[in-house]
Amino acid sequence: MSASEEQRLEEFARRTRNLLQHSVDHLDGATRSRLTRARYAALEQARAGGALGAVLPQWRRWLPAGAIAATALAVLIVMGQQSHAPALQASANIAGDDMELLADADGLALTQEADEDYDFYEWAVNTAQDGERGEVGS
Repeated sequence: MSASEEQRLEEFARRTRNLLQHSVDHLDGATRSRLTRARYAALEQARAGGALGAVLPQWRRWLPAGAIAATALAVLIVMGQQSHAPALQASANIAGDDMELLADADGLALTQEADEDYDFYEWAVNTAQDGERGEVGS
């Protein structure tokens, strides 16, 4: 802040303080009495655990539990996203392989020929799966 701005703020604060002090000094007795009674009633209610005083401790009591629950939820979300990522990538690769087979014009037309021997294809798939497990030649 520049020096002139500081001077203007100080002048504003001084005038405001004087105006408020003047208004307090020139209050009538009835208004002063009402303000004093209201002040003492508010202080007594705060000491006795009034409306806000009774609710606030209960709210504070649940704050740690809420923080723990929010932290656990955040951890579960992050861990869940990390554990599904490889599975999604693998399923995307499988889907790509399937699309490649479907798009292959030179591939077998299994659905067009009614007299195909599907038992052979089942045998070939089972043999390939057994070969992956190391059971071929047993």
